[in-house]
Amino acid sequence: MDSILDGLNHAQLEAVASDAPILQVLAPPGSGKTKTLTARVAYLLSHHGYLPQDVICCTFTIKASREMRERLAKLIGAQSESRLILGTFHSICRRYLCKYGYKIGLPKGFGIADSDDTRGILRRIIKRLNSSMEVKAAQGRISRHKAHGLTPDALEGQVKAEEMELVDIYRSYDAALKASNLLDYDDLLVRCSDLLREHPECVSNVQAVLVDEFQDTNIIQYELMNLFAAKNRRITIVGDPDQSIYGFRSAEIQNLRRMQRRYTNTRTIFLESNYRSSASILSSAQEVIEQDTSRPDKKLQPTHSFGTLPVLRKLPTANAEALWMVLEIKRCVAMTGGLVRMSDIAVLLRSASLSTRIETAFGRAGIPYKMVGGRKFFDRTEVKTLLNYLRVVSNTGHTDALLGIINVPPRRIGDETIKQLTTGADKAKVPLWSFLKDVIQGRRSTEKKLQKAAELGLCSLVKLIDASRQKLQDCQDASAPRVLLEYITESLSFQEYLIRTYPLDEDGRWANVRELMGQANETALSGEDADKENDLPEIEGIEQSAMHLGDEALSRFLANVALSTEAQTQNEGREGEQPPETVTISTIHAAKGLEWPVVFIPAVYNGSIPHSRAEVIDEERRLLYVAMTRAQALLYLSLPMRQPRIGEGEDASTTLTPFLPPKVTTTRFRPKGPNLHEKVVYSIADILRRPRPSPDDMYKTLDTLPSTLDDKWTAEGEEKRDLDSQWDKGDNSTEGPYPKRRRADGNQSTSTTFMSANIYNMSNSSNFIAPTTMSSGFSSARDYASSAVNQEPITEDKSNLVKGPIPATKGKSASAKDGLTQASIANFFGGPGSSQKREHPAPTTRPPPQPTQRNHMTSQSNRPSSNFVPPTLSSHRLQPGPLHPTRPALEPSEPNNYTWLAAPSRPVMKPGRMQTQQSNGDNTAETKSGSVGDVSYHDDVNGTPANLGAGTADAWNPAEYEWMGGTDEAGGRWPISIHCYTSRSLIVIPVGGLAVAGESKMTYLLPVMSFVPK
Repeated sequence: MDSILDGLNHAQLEAVASDAPILQVLAPPGSGKTKTLTARVAYLLSHHGYLPQDVICCTFTIKASREMRERLAKLIGAQSESRLILGTFHSICRRYLCKYGYKIGLPKGFGIADSDDTRGILRRIIKRLNSSMEVKAAQGRISRHKAHGLTPDALEGQVKAEEMELVDIYRSYDAALKASNLLDYDDLLVRCSDLLREHPECVSNVQAVLVDEFQDTNIIQYELMNLFAAKNRRITIVGDPDQSIYGFRSAEIQNLRRMQRRYTNTRTIFLESNYRSSASILSSAQEVIEQDTSRPDKKLQPTHSFGTLPVLRKLPTANAEALWMVLEIKRCVAMTGGLVRMSDIAVLLRSASLSTRIETAFGRAGIPYKMVGGRKFFDRTEVKTLLNYLRVVSNTGHTDALLGIINVPPRRIGDETIKQLTTGADKAKVPLWSFLKDVIQGRRSTEKKLQKAAELGLCSLVKLIDASRQKLQDCQDASAPRVLLEYITESLSFQEYLIRTYPLDEDGRWANVRELMGQANETALSGEDADKENDLPEIEGIEQSAMHLGDEALSRFLANVALSTEAQTQNEGREGEQPPETVTISTIHAAKGLEWPVVFIPAVYNGSIPHSRAEVIDEERRLLYVAMTRAQALLYLSLPMRQPRIGEGEDASTTLTPFLPPKVTTTRFRPKGPNLHEKVVYSIADILRRPRPSPDDMYKTLDTLPSTLDDKWTAEGEEKRDLDSQWDKGDNSTEGPYPKRRRADGNQSTSTTFMSANIYNMSNSSNFIAPTTMSSGFSSARDYASSAVNQEPITEDKSNLVKGPIPATKGKSASAKDGLTQASIANFFGGPGSSQKREHPAPTTRPPPQPTQRNHMTSQSNRPSSNFVPPTLSSHRLQPGPLHPTRPALEPSEPNNYTWLAAPSRPVMKPGRMQTQQSNGDNTAETKSGSVGDVSYHDDVNGTPANLGAGTADAWNPAEYEWMGGTDEAGGRWPISIHCYTSRSLIVIPVGGLAVAGESKMTYLLPVMSFVPK
C-alpha cells in the first residue's frame, strides 16, 4: 500500500485520495485533520505530478506550519518540502509583496508594524485630533474594516455623520504607515489582495490551494484563497464550523456556505472518528454543540472507552472554586501514581481576568503554573530595545522604533527634547529620523534651542545608526542580523547598561540577549534553506524585485519576529530537554488546537460564558465546546454560586450557563470529582496510551492528601459543617471526611451500642446502619462495661450464622464467653498485665438490625450487639494510628471523667498488606490479606477481597494477647486505630469510635483491635 495512505481510516483515505477539484473536509476536534491535510498535500505531489512550488498551503499559526513541514519532510523528502509555498496567510502574502509589490507602488524594504507600533501611531493621531476615542477601540475597528476590504474612502460613504471621527483617524493612520514605509498585519492581506486582483499572472503557476482551519478565515482571506486558485480552481479546505470562535477577529463562519455557493461542484467529506477524548467527554460536548440547530449535522464517534463522567462542580465562592481546583489537581497527581503530571493539566478561562484568584491559590499551594499568552519573548524590554535598533537600521523611517531607542541607554535626551523633535517633524511632514539628522547637521532647527548634552546624545545615536547601516551594506549573506546585534551590543556596552539598570535581574536579561543572538545565528546558518522557503517560483515574463542580500536577510529576520506568535524563551523548545512540570493556565481562544489529559473550565455561569458583552451567543456555545474537547481523560467544569459584584461590597448569586440545561447536567455530568480507584486510573492510562501505574506507585503518596475524595464541599456547593456542630444540632449527616470525637462531660449520661464487622458488607452498603444511643458523645470503656453488665446476654447459634446482616434484639449484648467484650477491656485497662479468665459460652444468635438510610445515625431503640470477635482476627497484627493526646490514668471512683483519647482517623493506604508496630518500637508483625465478614483489611488490587465468612470467636484470655495501644506512666492504657481496606475504597477503623458508613468508605468500631495475639 502507498506509504502516504498508511494509517488512515476510511474517511481520511477518502479525503486524501479524492479527485474532486473543490473539496471540503469537515473535521471535528481530535479527528486527525492535520494528518489528513498533510497526506493530501503529499498525495497531490506524488500522484498528480504537481511541483512543490506550484502548491500553496495556508495555515493559521506558525506552530501548525512547522508541524506540517516536519510531517511532509518524512513523506516527500526535505528538498521537496522546502520548496512548498507553505505558511500562514500573512507570511505567504509578505513573500508575494516582497517579490511583486513594486507593481502596485510598494517601496522596497517595507517594514511590518506590530501591535505596539500600531497603538503608538494611533495614540499620537488621537491626541493630535483631540479625539475622545480609546486607542484600543480605534485599533479594533480599523482592523475590522480592513478585514472586510474597506478603505477610508470606501468607509466614508457608508458611515453615519457621528462616525466620521473614525474615518479621519483611519485616514491619518494609513498616511502615517505610508510615511514610515510600514504595513500592519491587515495591510499584508489587503495589499496582497490588491496585487493579485490587478496582476493575477503573479499566481498563474499555482496548481492547488489548501487551507487549514478554514472556519477562522475572514472575508479578505477567503478572497485571497480564491485569487490564489483563480487559474486552475483546485481548492481543498479543512475546518470545523463548530470550532469557529474568532468572530472578534472578523472570522466568518459563513465562508463555508459562500464557498459552496461559489463552487457548485464542491464535495464535502466528514471526519467523525475522535482519537483524543473519552466517550463520556465527547457525549457531553456533543450535547452542548447540538443545541445549535443551524450547524451541519455531524457526530463525534469515540475511539476510546467511556472513561469517567465529566464533573460539574458547584462551589460557594470564586475563592472556594480556586481552592477546589488546587485540591483536585493534587488528588489527580497523587492518586494516579505518576500517570498524570502537572504538565498534563490545563485551566482554560473564558476571560484572562478570571486567572487572578486561581493564580493566588496555586501560588499559596505551591503548584507551579505558566500563563499562555503572557508576555512574549520578543516583547521583553531588553529584547525589544535591540530589535528596535535593528528596525531603525533596516528602515530609518520607522518612527516608533526610533522613539523606543532615542534615549536607551540614557543619552540625556529628555521628554522636552523629544517633544520638540516630534513636533518639528510633524510640521515639516518628514520622518523623525530625517528631521533629527537635519537638526544635528544644522539644516533645520527646533522651536527652542536644544541643550548641549541633548545634542551630544543625538550625535552619538546618529553615528551608531550610520555605522550600523554601513555594516549592513558590507554583509553579503544571511549573517547580517547576527553581525549587527554583536556590533550594536558592543558599541552600547549593553551588558554594563543592564547591570546598572537592573541590578537584581541582569543575568536573566543578558541571557535573553544571548538567546536573541542565538536566533540570529540560526538564521545565518540556515541561510540557503531560508532562501528556498521564502522564494517564489519565477514566472516567465514577470520580473521579481531584488534586494541587497544583507538588507534582505535583515528584513526577513525582522518580519519573522513580527509575525511570530509563539516566540520561545531560552528554556523552551530545546531538543533533549524535558518540558517543565507546570500547570497551564490559558484562555480558551489561545488553547484552540491543543490538548491535555486533564482540563478545568471554571466560571461556567451566565455572564462569563456566554460573556455578558457577547454579541453572538452561538459563538459562545462553540467556545465552550472547544474548551471541553481539549480534554482527553478528565474534564472538570465548575461555577461559584456567588460572585462579587464589581464596585459593590456584596456578592451576587450566579446561574449556570444556559448551554448546560438540566437534562444535560443530570445525565452527562457528575456533581463531584470521581473516585480515582484503580479501575478509573487504568482507564485514564488506556485513553492516554500510557503504561498503567503499579499499585505501589498509586498508594505511596496518598498520605500527603487531606482526603482521597472530593468531599470538602457538598454536591450543592455548600461548605461542610464540622461534625461536632452537626451532632450538637441533631444533624444526622456524616459528611466530614475525618469525623472528630467528642468529649463526654462528667454530668451527662452516655450510652453507645456497637455493631460487629460481620454484619456489614460493601455490596450492601446502602443498607449499612450505625445504630447508637447517644446523648452527649462517646462513652469510655468503663462506662460501657458498667451498662453492659446489667444487660441480658444474647446467645448465638453457630448453625444459624449466615453472611450479611443478622437479626438484632433490643437491649441485649453478648456474654463474656462470646469473646472480647467492653467489660473485659475495662478490666484490662485497670493496670498493666491485669486479666480475667472468661468461660466459653454457648453459641448465640444475632437478630437483624433495623434498616435505615445510608450515612444516617439513628437513635432507635433496637440496637445490634457488638460483643463478638471473629476468630480469624486473632492471627493478625494491625497497625496503630498515630496518637498525640494527653493520657489520663483510669480512676475507678470517677468513671465519667474520662475523655476520648483516640486520634481522628486518617486514611493511610498501604499496598497489599499492613504492618503494625508496638508502642515501644521494638517488634513488628505483618498481616496477610484477609477479611472479617465482607470487610477486608488489606488493599485488594484485583477488587476481589477474601471473604472469610462469619463465625464464632474463641474465648478471650488476656494473658494470650499483648497490648498494642499506648500506656501512660501510671500504667493506664488507651485504644488505637486500625486501617482496613475494601475492594472499593479505604476503611479506617478507630477503636472505640462510632461505626459510620459513607458513599464509598466507612469508619468502623472494633475495640478488640487494640490487642493482638502474642
